[in-house]
Amino acid sequence: MPNILTLPIVIVVMLLSCGCAATNTSRLVYQSGAVLNTFSAAASLSISKGDQGMGSNGYLLYHRPDRMRMVILSPFGTTLMELYVNGDSITIVDTSLGTAFSGLLDDLPRTGDGAAWQHVRWILEMDRPENMIRTGELERDSRSGIKERVTVENGLIVSKVRSNGDMVRYNDYIVVNGVPLASEIIVDSHDGGRFRVKLSEPEVNVKLDPEAFVPKLDGLKIYPLSVLRGQ
Repeated sequence: MPNILTLPIVIVVMLLSCGCAATNTSRLVYQSGAVLNTFSAAASLSISKGDQGMGSNGYLLYHRPDRMRMVILSPFGTTLMELYVNGDSITIVDTSLGTAFSGLLDDLPRTGDGAAWQHVRWILEMDRPENMIRTGELERDSRSGIKERVTVENGLIVSKVRSNGDMVRYNDYIVVNGVPLASEIIVDSHDGGRFRVKLSEPEVNVKLDPEAFVPKLDGLKIYPLSVLRGQ
């Protein structure tokens, strides 16, 4: 069975991004109490480790606090793969093979490509600006129980570093409909991998059909996530 994890792990880190012109975070002016409730955008993404790398395009739908749908497109615009995250559950649909893999995030492999999925919850843990210090650093336990060091500028998180060396950077904040967003997100894993995502054509806080977050599995062969441990 081909490795289906390598490409979509990049898309999972695109949350809270936008491809508009950016302003220095310290000078960014945004609406007080602004909250990102829903989000949709086209995505350009890349993954690299050592001298190897790859890139692709797709799009993302997000509904606060923990629902996402991500689509990976071929160079011809056809759907190659889809990823659905609903709370602690994840479903990966390989359109080309007519298969799907479904289960809990904790069921994913913890080594190799599967380990990158463990970034999902971490990336989703974005504090509201009014709940953060204005500028500085703080150390805390994340909601998933892992110690992290958080750097904040102008009430916005610009980086988080885990005790194991994993790091996520939220770069080039801009404002869309009064809501501050990072136009680039980069995740550097402790094993030397890097994921980078840029989004374009964002739509923020618009109504999204709940059915858009429900995977269509009719006619597909469905496997548990444990099958991926052998990849």
